[in-house]
Amino acid sequence: MTRNFLPSMAERAIGRELRRWRNEAGLSLSVACQRAGFSAATLSLTENALKPFDPLDIMLLGRIYELPNHVWKQTAKLAETVTRERARSANGQHGLVELNAARDLDDAYLEAVTIRAFGAALIPRFLQTPEYRISATALGCPTYPADYPDRTAALQTRWTDSLTATGGHGPAVEVLLSRRALRQVVGNPTITNAALLQLVRLAESETFTVQLTDGEPLPEISYLHLAFPHRQHGDAVYVEGNGNARYIEDPTVCQLVNQSFRALQHAALSPAQSIEAIAETASTMTDRGN
Repeated sequence: MTRNFLPSMAERAIGRELRRWRNEAGLSLSVACQRAGFSAATLSLTENALKPFDPLDIMLLGRIYELPNHVWKQTAKLAETVTRERARSANGQHGLVELNAARDLDDAYLEAVTIRAFGAALIPRFLQTPEYRISATALGCPTYPADYPDRTAALQTRWTDSLTATGGHGPAVEVLLSRRALRQVVGNPTITNAALLQLVRLAESETFTVQLTDGEPLPEISYLHLAFPHRQHGDAVYVEGNGNARYIEDPTVCQLVNQSFRALQHAALSPAQSIEAIAETASTMTDRGN
């Protein structure tokens, strides 16, 4: 492994994809290594994007996991692209690696140990119920037409279980919602009511807090600040708005976003006041849905 190899979100997305292949094939790390002729350390580092990718290794893994050729070829091509981009960056040049940030976020937030989320116009993506998320298509949210309710529901279950079933040792989640996001009817009042009640239930966890911003209007941009457990996985900010989504990985920007979040948090309603307001709004949605 190269010293100080700091993987980008694009590289981490490839690692998550490789791990998903193995899990869907039902193979343990040791069995996959035996079939591929890798050491356990090599495959673990690869899945965690802690070493440069070799497209030939990706091809081999794709065949071991019995994937269609077009699937592993697409991932191998992305690996070649990020490798070239890393070399260009090392030479002071800057290109662009295309990564569907909104789609990748579904896997990224499951690995985060700290999530700070600000919802300007909608409930943040990772907290949306499947019905709420699909309904958000009409509001021009990025990649929502490609979402699948069954997969969304499974992701939600995995994440809420990790939050509530670990005795206070789950991911630390701090959420800020604007009044507009709270009152926005997405789909219909019944769908919005269910999403708001989910927030109320999640707030029962020791590691989850939600607060409402009050007062001056806020920027129409939603974002998440994600911190990851591995020391070589830097923080990332996911920004969603105006029909597109992207990651920001610059450490200085991440720090500034985090500081801004803290400032908004100090000016917001308390968690207890916020939950009361959310519950009241959910009640009005129930009345409107009848």
